[in-house]
Order: sequence, then structure tokens, then C-alpha cells
Amino acid sequence: MEKEEGITINENFFNEDSIFDDKQDLNFEAPGLLELKKEMQEVQSEKEEKIDDLLSYELIKKNLSYKLPHQANGALSIIRDMNTHALLADEVGLGKTITTGMVIKESIVRGFVKKILILTPPSLVDQWVAELKEKFELDFKIVESADDWVDSKFMIASLDRVKIFDNQKGEFKHKLAHEVNWDLVIVDEAHKLKERNTVRWKFVDMLKKKRFLLLTATPFQNDLLELYNLLNLLKKGHLGTVKEFRNKFLYKGNKRYPLNPLELRKKLGELMIRRKRTEIGIDYKPRVPKIIPVELTKEEKVIYDNICDLIKSKYFLASGSQINGLLAVYAILPKITSSSKSAIESLTKIWQSDEYHEETRAFAKGILDDYAKLRVDSKIETLFNLVKEIRARSDDEKILIYTRHPTTLRYIVEKLAPLNLKIVEFMGGLDREEKTRRINEFKSGNADILISTDTGAEGLNFQFCRNLINYDLPWNPMSVEQRIGRLDRIGQKREMYIYSLATKETMEEYVVDLIINKMCCVGLVIGELPIILFNLGLDGEGEYGRNKIEEKLMMSFIDSKHNLDIFASEVSQIAKIVDTGIREYREMEKANKEILDVK
Repeated sequence: MEKEEGITINENFFNEDSIFDDKQDLNFEAPGLLELKKEMQEVQSEKEEKIDDLLSYELIKKNLSYKLPHQANGALSIIRDMNTHALLADEVGLGKTITTGMVIKESIVRGFVKKILILTPPSLVDQWVAELKEKFELDFKIVESADDWVDSKFMIASLDRVKIFDNQKGEFKHKLAHEVNWDLVIVDEAHKLKERNTVRWKFVDMLKKKRFLLLTATPFQNDLLELYNLLNLLKKGHLGTVKEFRNKFLYKGNKRYPLNPLELRKKLGELMIRRKRTEIGIDYKPRVPKIIPVELTKEEKVIYDNICDLIKSKYFLASGSQINGLLAVYAILPKITSSSKSAIESLTKIWQSDEYHEETRAFAKGILDDYAKLRVDSKIETLFNLVKEIRARSDDEKILIYTRHPTTLRYIVEKLAPLNLKIVEFMGGLDREEKTRRINEFKSGNADILISTDTGAEGLNFQFCRNLINYDLPWNPMSVEQRIGRLDRIGQKREMYIYSLATKETMEEYVVDLIINKMCCVGLVIGELPIILFNLGLDGEGEYGRNKIEEKLMMSFIDSKHNLDIFASEVSQIAKIVDTGIREYREMEKANKEILDVK
């Protein structure tokens, strides 16, 4: 079992009774009884209130891109018919976040809830916060430390962060969460609660909650007892005892195929809402990946090799101590490989700064001198020709170009000027009104190209565009998925072309192939990749605070010592892990359909 200073970070408890015995006092004193009575009266009052529609819909409809009846109907059913005690098991791509946001907003407007807790996978915390702010005008506080639960109202947390159990003290590190009387608790990707003997399951079970909403498209994998554990967490006794469940629904001990499937489906239907894309009529269009090779000239290849040399062996502080390789990679590699303009800017800062050793500065100056002699920029020329090719298909072909850095963005605008196309720049720092103006300019036809940084286009919808160009590519697959998600949304009517520039005979070539061809463009529906990475334990932050796959790639870059064969082998191993995760997800998806969608 993996431990750190007496803190359990492993999932499983082999003797959960010995750990959790006597942790809760079940004796109620008079104040507790009064509080319980008050809560019962509130619940009874809510049941008596007639709920025919969503009072809050008028407040939020202006913020929603589309009016999708299944979302509002689902929210209404959860509140009215299930007293907000439900499993929302819609297929991926139907907008469970929006349906849940409607439940939250309506419950607040009707005065049903005052304290709300949302538990999500690590990679989805920021996305939840943004969606609730932009679409429902709700401010949720992210739990960063164990003290953040004080004066809690609307809270959101990574379940992986808050479930840590301290073995030495015999308590959860975030025990304050269990002292709050939550009006509503929501758990996203709740299939991770399938095993009862885990700290994850126990942490959620110990929360005091009046209303409880679980979200997952795949409530179980290969064992119907996983489904039992999930439903028992939601409503204890709904499927009977474990023994009763086995006798009634497990056919000759078969853990996957149930006895009495229609009766099981009926019992599930009392707590579960599940809609399929085919029923709703939502059809996501395919992503067509196109890797665009960039052929470096001999002189450019020398510069690239020298930059890698600088990062790996010649990056020293003025004191003479070598800068940590990983820090060097994180600090300057993305900027230097983004564009020649961005590289020159970063190298100039090194050359002119007294913080670096004189040999490091001299080496950077040598690379700058080599840049000054270049007469061609192969990457920007490749982009120039690609834009011409796309526009040759039709004059109304809009193009969304992504780069990680503002310097590269301005450089692209400058170099595409000879094409006489109307270009809109989009980056962080724009206020809401200016963002709206520029989006409308792009959407209306007054602009042909929108060039954006990753921070600039967060949460925006460009489903009227089908061409995306990754001028440079983040090594974090979730960042790339978010880029593509700007186009791959409900309302996209055409297949999408995902162009990604990849410099040949460099490590970038292998990273682009991994993230685009093995992860983001393999036939998954928007929203499935985060689930797969979550299931693999690869969606959260690694040891250095970055996405785990990004850290794996960065470490491979350092360890390979610029040997492409070694780096390619490391990337291949990551691809195999992801491929296994995709296959397991497909099997899990199939098993759920066999049980949940049986008629």
C-alpha cells in the first residue's frame, strides 16, 4: 500500500471495519433531534409544493447555446419525481453538466438548497466552475486545503484530493466536509464509487446530505455488485441486502448477466434517468485527423538540435549550478518550439539576463546568430500553404488556428497578411463584450480566420467552423481535447478537419502522433477521453503539478537525451496504455448498454 507520512493514498481497505469502527456517534441529543425534525418538515414542504416547470429557465436561457428539451425535462424529473435523489446515466455527449446545472439553479431559486458540494475528477474541476459561472451565473469555490470547508456554501472539489485518509490519526484529512449539513451533493463520474471498501466510497458515504445526485454513463463495468454498491450509496436498501440482490438478480453467480433483467431495469428506473443519443437525435460528426509534416532545412535542424542541447546540458544559473532539467523543459521548451519568433524572444531573454551563467548566455547568443542567418521559416511557410489549400475548397471555409503563445499569434497574423484574409485575434485578457464582438465577427462572415491562444477561447462555441489548425500542440491531451471541443459540439453539422503541424525528425513528431492519432481522433465522442484517462488514473496532476501524461512525456524527453529512438519507444508505451484504456471503456460501455438499455 502506497503511503506518505502515514496518509493513505491507496484506494482499497482490506479490513474496512477495523479502520472505520466507532468513528461515528449514533446517539442524538435534543438539538440533533430538533434539527432532524426541522429537515423532515422542510422535505415534506417541498413534496407538497407543486412543480410543473423550471422557474429558473428564464434566468439562464440567454446563456445556453441551444434549447435541448431532454436537459430541462431531465432536471425537472430529478427534482419533481425523484426528490433530487437520482443517478443521471445519460450517454456521453448529451450534456449531463447542463442538466445538473439546471437542477442546481432550480433548487436554489425554489429555496430548496443553500449548501452544495460537487465532487469531480481532477481534470474537470475548472471546467465545472466555468460552466456554472458562464451558463448559470453561479460562483463555486474550489477546495484547495482542508480549511476551505469553513463557511462553506457552494463548493467544488476533486474527489481524489479530498478523499485522503490519515491512518495515524484515524480520520480523513478533509474531515470538516463531514461536519457540514449539505443540502445537495453531486458526484461526477460516479462509477469510481463502485467498490465499497475504498476511501473514495467511504468519504462520500459519510457526507451528510439531504439530496444526492450521481453522474455517470457507465454505472458498472463487469460486476453487477458494482451497480449494487453505487445504488446502495445513493439509497440504502433500494436493491435489498447484498444477499437478497444476489439471490434475486445474479444468475447462477454470474456477475455480469442478471437474472430477471426487466425487473432490475424497473428498480433502476425508480432512481435512474438515462437517455441515448439515438433517442434524442444528437449525432456527433467525425473528426478527421490530418498531420501536416514540417520539413526543416539543414540550417533549421542545426538550430533545433542546439536548442535541445541548451535545455539538457548547457542551462546554468550565474552561480554555476545547473537548472533542474524538468524545470527547464517546462519553462522554455514550449516557447522555443512554438515558433521561430517565440524562440528568438525566449533566447534573447536568456542572452541578456544576468541570472544565467556566461556560457549559457553565450550559447543562447550563438543560436540567435544562427537564426539571424536564416532566410526561410519552414513552419510558417507550411501554415501559409495549408491556409491557401483550405480556402481553395470554398470561400466560406472558416479556420480556427490555435497557438500556445501570444508572440506566436502575432507572428502568424503578420505572416498571413499577404493572403488578404480578415483575421480576428483572440487571447486572454479580453472582456466579455469584446469577446462577443470578435466571435460575432468570425461567425457572421466578416472574418475568415480566428487565431486564438488556449486561454482565450475557453468555454466558447465555434461549431459553425469545421477547420482547426494546431500550429503548436500542448503535450497535455486534455488541452488538445478542449481545443477540438470548441468545434465538436452539439450543432456541428459537418465532419471536422483537425490539422496539426509536426516537425519531422523531432520529438514533436511523435507527440503529435500520440495525442492526435492515438487519443483525440480515434472515434471517441466528446467527453469520453476524460473518462478513459480518469479510469486509467492519468487525468490528474502528477508529481510536478502538470497533467500526468504531459509529465510522462517531459520526463521521457529528458531521459532520452535527445535520442529519438528511445523517446519513440517511451511514447509507444504510453500509446499502449491508452489503447488498453479505450478497449476497456468500450467493453464497459457495451456491458452497461446490455443491462441499462434492455427493453
